[in-house]
Amino acid sequence: MLWFSSKNIEELQEFSPNERIFIIHQAAKDMPFGRRAVATVLKLILLIALFWSLLYVPGMIWKILSLLAVGLLYPLVLFPVTLTLARPYLKVHAQRFKANREYARNEPGSDNNSSDEESQ
Repeated sequence: MLWFSSKNIEELQEFSPNERIFIIHQAAKDMPFGRRAVATVLKLILLIALFWSLLYVPGMIWKILSLLAVGLLYPLVLFPVTLTLARPYLKVHAQRFKANREYARNEPGSDNNSSDEESQ
């Protein structure tokens, strides 16, 4: 199944959009080499096809506008490839992110240490 949005993935439901993107990119980094190579090749094929299709746009103004549109919107075309191939690794990275967030909440800050020292 091809995933287009991280909102629909149950492991990422509790996270904010920025946290979901971070978790997806961490999972994509930790994919095995073969899977990461397949993702890179698929993205490259999509980019080549996308920009190759711009050769057949008539008129210079339309070509420039098309090039700008494709240049700005190509991450929307490539993100589903990354999301779909990183999907098996999302659960581990979501748990790791949640554990790090809980640790950061429970870690004593510098304000807590100074008040402890004053009370002694």
